[in-house]
Amino acid sequence: MKWEFLSTFDDFPSRVFFPVGTVEPHGPLPVGTDNIIAEYLANSLAERFQAGVLPLFPFGINRSLYGHKGGISIFPETFKNVIYEVCYSLKFSGVKEVVIFNGHGGNTQHLKEVLFRVYSELGIRCASIDWWVLEKELPIKVFGRMGGHGGIEELALVYMAYPNVKVSGKYPAYHPKDGVFAYPSPRSILLYREGNYEDYDVDEGKLKEFADIIIKKVEEVLSEIFKGWGDLSGE
Repeated sequence: MKWEFLSTFDDFPSRVFFPVGTVEPHGPLPVGTDNIIAEYLANSLAERFQAGVLPLFPFGINRSLYGHKGGISIFPETFKNVIYEVCYSLKFSGVKEVVIFNGHGGNTQHLKEVLFRVYSELGIRCASIDWWVLEKELPIKVFGRMGGHGGIEELALVYMAYPNVKVSGKYPAYHPKDGVFAYPSPRSILLYREGNYEDYDVDEGKLKEFADIIIKKVEEVLSEIFKGWGDLSGE
């Protein structure tokens, strides 16, 4: 159930999913790609785990893509304060568990830091999931190659959320090298493999296959976490 649709007279869930992303360039994909994916995953799994879904927090920490059109960034302390203060407020509604569905790698370390504070100070059990790390070899198995930031993996999940988003053709991309830092990044598509372009001409069946496997993997991870939390608390 989406949090904003609940009435103050309703029973509020003790477990909530919190989609968090950012707004930044993703080549030909929407600048809201990270937000779209975070919301899609949270909404897809909420009923399975009887979780309320908080409104998306759409702004994160961007650095290497300054200089490309469409990006919005906030300071790390601002980001962490928002996450903490949202969780602080949730405590008064009886929330005991918060899971962040993170759509953006630039948020990861900051979420790790603030969520420990949420748990240690507020007593709310919390977790954050970076979906793209869970099945690192999956793009090779499904598509025959790795994609990257703004690549075919993100296309798959955006397409499942919004099938009207049509992207095709080849676009210039950049493969970051170890020991090399460039501000701004030469391209907004950042490959996890050697190469200088990303090809978006992918069979729709493979896009769906990829998205379904990711959702199943996130479901498995959440089941393990919630089982452990329940055993720990005696619930």
